[in-house]
Amino acid sequence: MLKVEKSLWPLTVWMRIFGFHMGPRKKRTNSSRYSRCLLAAGSIMVLSTIGLHFTSFVLEILRLRVNGIGPNGTNVTTANLLNTGIEHLNNTWLFIGVHVSFFFVSLTTNWKTLWNSLLLMEKNLKFNSDFHRKCRKSVSVGFVLLSIDCVSHLLVSVRSFYWDMGKMRPLAIILSNISRMTIASVFLLFCVLARVITLVFQGLNEQIAHLTEAEKLLPFFLSSRILNVRLEKWRRNHTLACELVDMVNKCFGLVMLVTIVNVFVSFVTTSFEIVSSVGNNETLPFLLIFIFIKKSILLAITFHESFRLQSEAGKTAAFLRKLHPFTADLLTQIKVNTVVMEVTHASPKITAMEFFDVNIRLLPTLIGSTLTYVAILHQVAAHSK
Repeated sequence: MLKVEKSLWPLTVWMRIFGFHMGPRKKRTNSSRYSRCLLAAGSIMVLSTIGLHFTSFVLEILRLRVNGIGPNGTNVTTANLLNTGIEHLNNTWLFIGVHVSFFFVSLTTNWKTLWNSLLLMEKNLKFNSDFHRKCRKSVSVGFVLLSIDCVSHLLVSVRSFYWDMGKMRPLAIILSNISRMTIASVFLLFCVLARVITLVFQGLNEQIAHLTEAEKLLPFFLSSRILNVRLEKWRRNHTLACELVDMVNKCFGLVMLVTIVNVFVSFVTTSFEIVSSVGNNETLPFLLIFIFIKKSILLAITFHESFRLQSEAGKTAAFLRKLHPFTADLLTQIKVNTVVMEVTHASPKITAMEFFDVNIRLLPTLIGSTLTYVAILHQVAAHSK
């Protein structure tokens, strides 16, 4: 087991508990039995998530249609009724979409390629102890945030109207918290991988400064040749790091798309409920506000990790241009310029299935669109009274 595997070992074991295939698939005597057990556990988790949230959504819609009352027992307008149904459908879409999509992704060759590329990158770069310390720190911090999220969600779900299923309510609350923990673990895995890849690009940028250190006292022709060899080796490692980002996009692209859409819809529905409550002098929907805050924190962490990765990868071209004073011969200059163009053209970044980039620049668009739809819903609610 390589050091990066040891650093991420707690996270990979945790994800296997929920039935996800983690890490490279090594040959072992009981590999087929292990794979079948993991597949069975993952399938049961997926089916329970689908059954629970689909049943909860259907029961909520039937209750609203029959009684025409909101979660707090008050009469609601057509706009409020539509808003409540959309919010419940939105949550159902998030839990089922993220769980099912990532479960199938963990069975594909893209997931295996991602881990194999990470292990190959460790062999090539020979990560130092500081790299592994930061990896372990990111995993530890992630588990602390995961614990806080799970405990807070458990306390809230006990009072949530989502799980009004009569005698099945205790079981529904337990399953909902397990489902929530599974989804949160997927986001934890994404953030940890994004941080690890960011550290990889930091290591590559630090290597650039050391490409010309040992050649300053050597003859001109020999120093240029050594620089070319080292630069070519560095270029292959950078290509492998960009492949890591591509694999993350292929594995988490649909998860990011589902998540961003869910957060946007939650922004709209929750903001509308707050505006309606303030306008009608009613009690603020603290449950929706609490969910809104948690999703905002999730969005902020996701944007931060994605933007940090893109920012670190974007510094590489500037570091490479600092090699020009050490490239006296024409061939070496051409080589450096070619690598700079390749690095600039690559510009690795996290995307949601290439529909949009996942970074902080998306935030103004989300805020503007949210305000627009809240204004439209408020006008519809005013006319339906």
